Amino acid sequence: GGKGIKITKVIKVNKESLVQALEKQSIIQSKNDITDTLGNPNIMVLPQSPKGKIAIDYLQENEPARFGAGVIQSTLTSKLYAVIIPDQQAVLNTLNNSQLSVADREEDLSYQLALSVGSDIYIDYSISQSGAAYDTNKYAVTIRAFETTTGRLLGTETGHSKARKGEDQVSIEEAILSAMNNLLSRVTNYWKQDIEKGVQYKLVVNIQADTFTDSELEEVQDVLVESIETASKKIKENIVTNRTLDYNIWCDPTEFPTTRKLWRHIRKEFRNNATQATLSSINQNRKLLLLKIDSK
Repeated sequence: GGKGIKITKVIKVNKESLVQALEKQSIIQSKNDITDTLGNPNIMVLPQSPKGKIAIDYLQENEPARFGAGVIQSTLTSKLYAVIIPDQQAVLNTLNNSQLSVADREEDLSYQLALSVGSDIYIDYSISQSGAAYDTNKYAVTIRAFETTTGRLLGTETGHSKARKGEDQVSIEEAILSAMNNLLSRVTNYWKQDIEKGVQYKLVVNIQADTFTDSELEEVQDVLVESIETASKKIKENIVTNRTLDYNIWCDPTEFPTTRKLWRHIRKEFRNNATQATLSSINQNRKLLLLKIDSK
């Protein structure tokens, strides 16, 4: 008779229960299994500050940035991530700039701060506001996650809020939460890749080239590379000069879960094969290993 009935079903899914069921059936790998193998990563949260502005100062001076950091940190801690709070500018001042110059990196204050306190991952974010209809405002938040020691981008997500009037913090929180779930999924995927490929380490070696002849220098470099190869499943060569060797290497997480164990292995191999050089450690920081080669 020209009449109809429309039926709508609203279904709510308990995400945590679904994830646990998939983990029990070994369809997906549980976060606990991943952290047992690689350890729970330390994560630092920093705002994207204006050029020339130190992130710590910007965090203290800018209210939306400070509130945004709190929301992200709260989200991470609620999911049992280990969070580092950069509350002292003195931490940045203690960073040895010469260590970074060895790696030939451009100045990045967020990276330097995260590296100096030993975070595995650092998250930075930017908050933007735009006008909407009826004198309301809406916010967009872009959040990025990086592996600290290698600078590898793990993921970028953007979240948006509804248009509101006079509820800026509610809108900022809404935009952040809409972006964080997808970003954390990317971080978890990064862990899984490290289990499959091996733990990724950044290895930078500075050579006192002036103290070696050309033939000695070539021999020392060969010995070093051979020592690294005995510990790694895969090697990526980034920079090779007379003075600097820069590598990303992937190692078995069960055999080399820390930079300390990796350093001991490389040192032993190098000592057994190098006759005219000594290898020493400049710095060991999470997944970053800075070494130096001198003549005997």
